[in-house]
Amino acid sequence: SQDMIDDKAVVSTQSTGEGLGRLNPEKVDFYIDYIKFQVEHGFYDGDANLNILKLYQFSPDLITRSSIDIVHLILVKALMQLPKEDYVFCRAQLSQDMIDDNLTKKIDDVATLLETCLFPKFWSVVQEEKIFSEMAGFVEAARCFICHVIQLTYKNIEIDFLKQLLGPLSTDQEFDEILERHSWEVNGDSVFIGHKEEMVESKEIVEKMPIEVVRPLLAIR
Repeated sequence: SQDMIDDKAVVSTQSTGEGLGRLNPEKVDFYIDYIKFQVEHGFYDGDANLNILKLYQFSPDLITRSSIDIVHLILVKALMQLPKEDYVFCRAQLSQDMIDDNLTKKIDDVATLLETCLFPKFWSVVQEEKIFSEMAGFVEAARCFICHVIQLTYKNIEIDFLKQLLGPLSTDQEFDEILERHSWEVNGDSVFIGHKEEMVESKEIVEKMPIEVVRPLLAIR
């Protein structure tokens, strides 16, 4: 229920705001329940999740056989926050044993595919792993990041290629909704991504150089 979510959020806010107290080993069970709660209810608390990884780092005796499953959930939830750097921060807390785990490596590979914009390959890989297909909101989060990259990269893009980048879509209506959400316009066989006002603004960009750099150049003249 919403009350449960609010209660968890309140406890999390309190527990992540107590300085070193948030890394009290006695809180690890709460944090583990909380990441499972996030997965079930489709929301995210990066600070609380990072606390789990820090507790594993500073108190290795807390690590059990099931701890790696929790690590996987945290990594996938962090990956869903791209283009924010949550995944990088979380991965930096892992022990070598955790990094060498087979599923961790697969999650790493998927992160690399996203970060290097190899989107068609990304879609083919994530469909092979349950942790991605069963994670609520993962497809939507990945597609949101891909749209962000497309917006930054293209002014026009062929419809067929755009659909490859966006991954499997259930209906044509879903594709139309993506276009509408981002104010992208179909123009024949392509989609217009850029906006005229953005194109105008790009012409007004002026690079400024520090006076310390300019002064020697002026002296030469």
